[in-house]
Parts: sequence; C-alpha cells; structure tokens
Amino acid sequence: PIIKMAHLSLVLLSSTALFLMSGSKCLCVARRYSDADRLFTSSSGSTSGYCQPTEPCWPSQQEWQSFNVSVKGRLISVQPEGTPCFTEGPTSPDCRAVVGNWTNPYWRSAQPGAMQDPIWEEDDEGNSCFNPTQPCAQGRVPPYAVAVQEVADISCALSFAVHYNIRVVIKTSGHEYQGRSTAVGALLIWMYNHKLIQIIENYVACSGAPPVPAVNVTGGACWGDVYEAVAPKYGVVGGSARTVGACGGYTLGGGHSYMSPAYGLAVDNVLAFSAVLANGTFAVASACSHPDLFWALRGGGGGTFAVITSAVYLLHPTPTEGVTGYYTNINLLRNATSVSLLLDGFLSAVPNLLSPNQTGGVWGGYFFLGMSTFTAIFVYNGTLPAAQTSLQPLQEFVVSNPTDFLVTASQFFPAASMNDWHNIIDLGDPTGTPIIVGSRLVPLSACTDSAQRAIAVTAMTALAAAQVIVEGNLVAGGAVAAFDRGSVHTSVTPAWRDAVLHLTFGGTCSLNCSIEEIMAVFYEVADLSGMLRAAFPDSGAYWSESDYNEPEWQQSFWGSANYLRLQRIKQQYDPQGIFECHHCVTLPD
Repeated sequence: PIIKMAHLSLVLLSSTALFLMSGSKCLCVARRYSDADRLFTSSSGSTSGYCQPTEPCWPSQQEWQSFNVSVKGRLISVQPEGTPCFTEGPTSPDCRAVVGNWTNPYWRSAQPGAMQDPIWEEDDEGNSCFNPTQPCAQGRVPPYAVAVQEVADISCALSFAVHYNIRVVIKTSGHEYQGRSTAVGALLIWMYNHKLIQIIENYVACSGAPPVPAVNVTGGACWGDVYEAVAPKYGVVGGSARTVGACGGYTLGGGHSYMSPAYGLAVDNVLAFSAVLANGTFAVASACSHPDLFWALRGGGGGTFAVITSAVYLLHPTPTEGVTGYYTNINLLRNATSVSLLLDGFLSAVPNLLSPNQTGGVWGGYFFLGMSTFTAIFVYNGTLPAAQTSLQPLQEFVVSNPTDFLVTASQFFPAASMNDWHNIIDLGDPTGTPIIVGSRLVPLSACTDSAQRAIAVTAMTALAAAQVIVEGNLVAGGAVAAFDRGSVHTSVTPAWRDAVLHLTFGGTCSLNCSIEEIMAVFYEVADLSGMLRAAFPDSGAYWSESDYNEPEWQQSFWGSANYLRLQRIKQQYDPQGIFECHHCVTLPD
C-alpha cells in the first residue's frame, strides 16, 4: 500500500538558555536538557528533560492565565481534533464535521492540534483520539498553543516555555510528515493566523542590488494563497500542495517545485527572511544582514535556527506566450520487462528535457510508476511547438515498442501560466492518512553513463515491484543545476545540483493500525531506502521527504562540509540548543 509525497522527523538537545518574563522584562535563565531519543517516535515522543503536565513543575492555571494575558488572549487550550466524537458521540453534529473534514488539508491546517499526517498525533504507547476502540487521549498533541498574530507573541512563548522547561514546537500548516510540528506536553507556536501577502514591484534586498519583483509572505500563509495573489502577472517557486506553508519547513529544507527546472529551488529564490531568534530578539537575514544565518536558513532545515515570521521571494514574470502542459498514461504490457525498458528510455531522454539549449525551455512535473502503468503530468515553460519538438524523441521511443507499451492517453494542453497549469492538474491533495516516505536524489550520471543507468533502472524497477507507488519528481536539473554549485549561497546538499530527479515512495497502513503495524511500514521503507542508497551512493536525499532512519543523514541532507558550517552557525544563534528536531542540525560535540 502506498501514496504520494510527504515529509518526516527526531530529537536531540543539550543545555538551554533563553528568556523568562518578569513583568514586562525578560531575564536570562539556563536549563539543562538531556539527550533522549526513541526509534521512529523520538521526534515528538521524547519527553526526557522537559516538564510534563503530570509533574509538579508544570505551570498552575493561574500561571497559564497570566501568560495568556501577556500574549493578549491568544493562548489556546488544545484538544485533539477527534475529541467531539468521544465527548459528544459519533452522531453529534460536531463529530460529523470532524469525519466529513478528516481528509481535508485546509480543515486540518485550521485545527491547532491536527497534523496532515495523523500518525504524529499518536504517542509512543499508541494513545490517540481517533481510534474508536480505545479512549480519547491527548497523545502527542500539545496541550497549549499560542495563536501568533505578531512577533511579540513568539518572544513571549519562548520565554515562558524556557522558564518552565516546556518543549517548544512550531506549526504553520502541519504539512510535515516526520513529527516535527508536534510533541507530548509541548507549547505550540502556531503560525496559522499570521497571514499577510504583499507584492513589492521593486524590491531591493541590499544596498546597490538591482530592484526586482518580489512577494513578502508571513508565517501563516500557504502556497495556494500566494499563487493566487501573484497571478496572473507572476509566478513563484513553491510547493505542489497548496496547503503547504510558505514560510515553514518546505522552504527551509530546500523546497522543490515543478517550476524548479526553470527557476531553481525555493531557497534559491529567497531574498530575505525575518525571524525570532532563540534569545527572543527579532532579526532580518539576507545577503547583507546576518548573511551566515541567511545561508543556514536557505536549506539547513526548519525548527533549527529560529522561528520564521516572513520570507521574501523573487517573482518570475509569466511567459508572454504561456506554458504547455502534457499528460500521458502508458500501460506496461510485460510488467518488469516493460518497466525496465521504459525507464531506460526515459532516463536517457531526461538530460535533454532539462536542458534549455535544445528548444529554449525545460520540463518539470511528476510521474508515477507501477508494475503495469506509467502516468506523467509535466509542464514546459514555452510554446506548444517547442514542447512538442522537445518531447518528440521520447514519444517516438514509446511508439516504437508496441510489444511493451500501450499509450492510453497522450495530450498536450496550453495554459496561460504555471499557476493555471497547476489549477488544471490539482487534485486537492487529500491528507489525514498515515504515510511513511523514503527518497533519493537521482544524479545526472544515472542518465548519461550506461552502466550507472543500468543500476538506476534495476533499482527503480525493484522499487515498483515492491508494490509501492513510485513518484518521480522532475524538479532538478536546469536552473537547479546552474545555481550555487559551490554552496556559497545555500546550504542544501550539493547533490541537489548534480541531480535530475527526486525519487520518492511511501508506505501506509489504516488510520487505526497498531504500533506494530506502523513500525513494520517504517522498516519496509528503511529497507527500500537502503536499496536506493546502494544504487546512488554518492548522491543525497531531500531533508523534508526522506527515510526516517537515514543512517548518515548529515551527509545525505547537507554534505559534510555544509553540515560542519551549519553546526557553527547553530552554535552562534542557538547556543543552548532550544530548537531541536529529528535529523536536524545539532550543536557541535
């Protein structure tokens, strides 16, 4: 059983110093936290070293009320979203609303305690509030949240949490599939209500820089809102799922897009960040202000260096002649034999699809591979004639092998802009189902070197044979390969600059599956991810959509040189390790 894409996470910490509130002033205090992790569940299950609601150290109701006053009444007592079905009954209107909206990503974003992947609402012992065979429990859902509306709310939340030794987690839309946005007994910094989108026609990031069109997006905005705000005049590099937060882990981890071959990764397009640092102060990070922090935030991962309050992105004018979409579905008539043949032909064609030297444009998009079908939905940033010329060799290859391939759909279609193409192909991105993912970046050598291509074909065929849905993301090469090959401006793994595909897959089980069943899926995904690592040993993985048990994650996500620099920056901006998550940059030993 499988699905489309996702994201995942763990937990490491050391000593922590921050600010506590004393009236209207902040005083520096220090707390000691211990390292404690549990396999698979550690990112949000770890409670060691933190004060918990059942302990005497937990704030009294009066103290919580005083804190609520300091954040202007924005403190929320959070209940799991399934609570009405237990307290009011399964036929109650409130429960019916929960059930009816369970897979609605917009609804899940609007619930402070809901994750897009509900597996992370369940604690280590299997306690949750969505299994009708057991009592409703808080699980990993944080008991309190601050609904941020201004920067001061974040500073106050950090101060209060450190004073009482309460873990802090951050959520924008909850579109995060490794548990980084939730934790047992945590205080949630909830960015959902902090929404503002502002187009700036002549933005200047640093003195002397040429003015460029840009959009300033605050921490609660989602990509769908941003796309609509900048259209039809502009496009912006963002996530394919419209409910993904535009200032969260997507961008901070790198951020790939169907627009990336044309315009680069999301981090390649960030001109500035605004953030609240671990010490509670506000900072702007850009090429000329805190440039080291700016570099770290451009790929170093979310929940690690600061709480992002806004980001400024470069805008790209819509092509005057529009763009061209393409959809195809191919039946694979001889199973593994046909899968391997198709993959060999497709990988051979990929370098030209990602090279603007051939027809003036590049292709981006997604394909899905099974043992009997290949489905692709692509977009070309150019005219229909140029798109047809670019794709003709691959189409001729498919048609020339009728014993293996039966084309049941093949259609080019015009779109006025990238956003219009997205509107045409958007399936709504339903969530609410447990998903465990694995991935690997496929290097250019897997296309251009026949021996490496044979290894890639064998691995990808085996992945399809494992009865997982293989998703190929045509989101690298082109502008991604051309930008920042020396990691001067961004901290993502250099493997992104050498990649042509981001290959992903995912495993799932039923909503109410047991801990043992979901652990089995984790293990299966880990095994398959190991196969991909063996096939592409010198490549890397995308931080946001990776195997939860990535063994050498520092190397996979950043490369050793980038990781050491990230650790130094972590030491500078978060010396006590207040921000922490699974497979995130840690303080130096």
